[in-house]
Amino acid sequence: MYLKGLSLKIVSVIVVILIIAGIGVWWYLSQQPAKPKEVVVYSQWGGVEGENFAAALKVFEEKTGIKVRIVQQSDIRTAIQTELAAGAPQFDVAIVPWPAFVRELGRDGKLMDLTPIYDELDLKNKVINPDSYTEVVKADGKYYAVPIKAWAKPGIWYNVHVFQDLGISVPSSGIMTFDEFLQVCEQIKNAGIQPLAAGGQDKWPLTDFTEAVILRIGGPDLQYKLMHHQISWTDPQVKEVFATIADLIKKGYFGSTPTAEPWAEQIGRLANGEVAMYFMGNWLNLMMQDQYNKQPGTDYDLMLFPKIKDGVPIAIVAGGDWAIAPANAPHPDAAKELLKWLAGPEYQEEMVKRKGYLAVHKDVPKSAYDPVDAKIVDWLNKYTVVPDLDDNFDYSEFQLTFWNALFELWSNPDNYEQILENLESEAQSLWGS
Repeated sequence: MYLKGLSLKIVSVIVVILIIAGIGVWWYLSQQPAKPKEVVVYSQWGGVEGENFAAALKVFEEKTGIKVRIVQQSDIRTAIQTELAAGAPQFDVAIVPWPAFVRELGRDGKLMDLTPIYDELDLKNKVINPDSYTEVVKADGKYYAVPIKAWAKPGIWYNVHVFQDLGISVPSSGIMTFDEFLQVCEQIKNAGIQPLAAGGQDKWPLTDFTEAVILRIGGPDLQYKLMHHQISWTDPQVKEVFATIADLIKKGYFGSTPTAEPWAEQIGRLANGEVAMYFMGNWLNLMMQDQYNKQPGTDYDLMLFPKIKDGVPIAIVAGGDWAIAPANAPHPDAAKELLKWLAGPEYQEEMVKRKGYLAVHKDVPKSAYDPVDAKIVDWLNKYTVVPDLDDNFDYSEFQLTFWNALFELWSNPDNYEQILENLESEAQSLWGS
């Protein structure tokens, strides 16, 4: 009986000690700073853009206490597909440039429904050109991505000093007629300066110039029909496009060796006045400032691609980047907070101020932009926006076929009709006649 009582006392003492120890551990842990939440973001942005993105996300971390870890993925599409198919995503948010990819994953139930974020932020009314930036990521009545960035291939960059020295002026509308454009090219060539850069060695810049001609001759309708092979590559309208380009090449406006020009080097040639004009995307603006210390509006500027046919509406090739989240994201609440911030004006203004970035949110003030980028955003609001042709062929392998055909066109412009016949043959092998 005595031993039993003693045992009970010992047990009681042990219990009290454990309680005190537990309280001590709790007190110690409560004094430690809370471990921040972390969201993992998959992105394929590198270089200056990647650095700017990381810097902007520091603002989000300071505001929310949510840690962000960026994982750069060179093949982000495969990484996303693989992890979502396995049902175990290792990311909370991913930045992607493919609306069709978003819709496909959304229909399959693999992405978070972001419609509540659209409603909370009124995104349908706050985003520029919603047909191109919000409705394209909508499937079965739900939004599966938020737009966070725009890019554009809006027109022709030109060296302001070359134009001034030769007395060339751009119309106040920002767009020349094609006859005016041809006269300008001839005047520049006669002054011993190459009128147009091609960047043909890398092939893809040739597609951008070609799309601009397609849009001025056949409008968005022709672009979409070619995208889905709903029109033959030997159609008279398409022949007119290639004949127009062939004429510019034969006149020497792209110089003597357009297919030997690396695309990035042409930016330096534009900067120093060795070439007068270059059709290129909005990223040229950042490169001119960052690499060549040139000032927009003072050293270089931008004009719309010239009109070719009357009655064809002005259209611009543009796209963007969207942020998505897996339906079973590891940290869904933190992911939603980040998505809301990325879709809003604060983040986008942060990026705009760092140059080379176009916001899709209307509340980003114009004062955040330099004069050239502000002009591009105005155009995106004003004109029809269409997607890139070669990035959106129904069969992705046709993109390289198209690139090679244009490389041949710039090498041998007299052969444009045969080039089109070959393109049509290749297209029929994929789409059928």
